[in-house]
Amino acid sequence: MKEGKPVRITRVTVAAVCTAVTVASAGCGSDTAEEHHVHEGSDDHQVIEPLSPQQIDADDTAITAMQMILSWQPAIDESKTDALIRATPYLGGDLLAVTESGSRADVRPDADWQQWAAAKDAVTAVCAHSDTTPAAPAGMRTVVIDVICTQTVLHASGRSTRLTPQLWRTTIVRTDDGWRLTDYRFQQ
Repeated sequence: MKEGKPVRITRVTVAAVCTAVTVASAGCGSDTAEEHHVHEGSDDHQVIEPLSPQQIDADDTAITAMQMILSWQPAIDESKTDALIRATPYLGGDLLAVTESGSRADVRPDADWQQWAAAKDAVTAVCAHSDTTPAAPAGMRTVVIDVICTQTVLHASGRSTRLTPQLWRTTIVRTDDGWRLTDYRFQQ
């Protein structure tokens, strides 16, 4: 440019400058897609640690132990006994003796076990306190707690099949190290 001559700004120049400023400022803003994205769940299959058996009450012991006992991995587990072994921290009495003995307990196999194993399906259980639980006087060291458990077959294809809810009667005993499941029986 020579001195003394006016600079002529055209519409094309203004449009180019506006576009450049817009592009440059878009990268500097604080609104990112990440801030507007709501994270809901994940499929990263992280292991959720169960409650510590020393810090839970009788109801939670019954629920947690039965969820573990009724959750199976037929493609990996030799039998339902593997689930019982996984529940060892919540067991007492004869159940604990069975898991610590190293011998495989005679547990009746489920009719669908082989089919689930071949398909690489897994079975999970969700249990809840049942209203049929008999009332226990305060301070009891042995209590009976009924739980309703619903198992769901998680198919390798991604589908799931909810099985019929079942009522289980459990016996829970207070030990010096917290409540422990010592017995469970299918009710209906």
